[in-house]
Amino acid sequence: MKFNKKAIMVSFLTTLILALIIFIPACMGVSKFFRLSDQAKDNFGNFVTEIQSLAEDGKEDENRNDVLILDQATAAVYFEPNSEEIKVKVDAAGIGLFDYTMHFINPRKCAMGKSCLCLFRKPEYKIDDISITITDAGAICREISSELELDNCGIGVPNDVNSYTCSSGFIVERNLAGDSSWRTGAYYEANRRTFFVLTKEGASIKLTPQT
Repeated sequence: MKFNKKAIMVSFLTTLILALIIFIPACMGVSKFFRLSDQAKDNFGNFVTEIQSLAEDGKEDENRNDVLILDQATAAVYFEPNSEEIKVKVDAAGIGLFDYTMHFINPRKCAMGKSCLCLFRKPEYKIDDISITITDAGAICREISSELELDNCGIGVPNDVNSYTCSSGFIVERNLAGDSSWRTGAYYEANRRTFFVLTKEGASIKLTPQT
């Protein structure tokens, strides 16, 4: 009995390619699912609670220490009252890299006129040349009675980036920009844990990252 080696090889390669087509996307989906942790989700709630407690009960110039935990490719996003979006202009430093702008769209889960801090966990990206629009319909958002202040929204390890310039709010991200597109080679990557000093200054709470 003779075997057609060529036919067997073609059949094997076809089966292998089909298996890879099914297996690789499935692995990517599982990977994205398991990168999200309950620890980071619970920490976000506790972080906002501490800010709100300081805003309501703290004394002028009182300091409190807290930590923000972020999973990979997620971000804490602060929208000023009535802000439709946060615009982040990125000044790239690496050779051959693009300056670009990120637009974080307000998911509108806080009342109008209220400060809103959101946790973007499952971002979706729309890329238009050097502009990236970022949405998250399932974002976890909490209202805050005080406005928040952050002197510099470029927090973390710089990857071929000179600066972030944020308007109408700020972000603290952990490789959310870098995960969005091959164009975004310039970004800051916050650590999984970022420690902050929270300071009450009049009607605002100032966040100062500790390095």
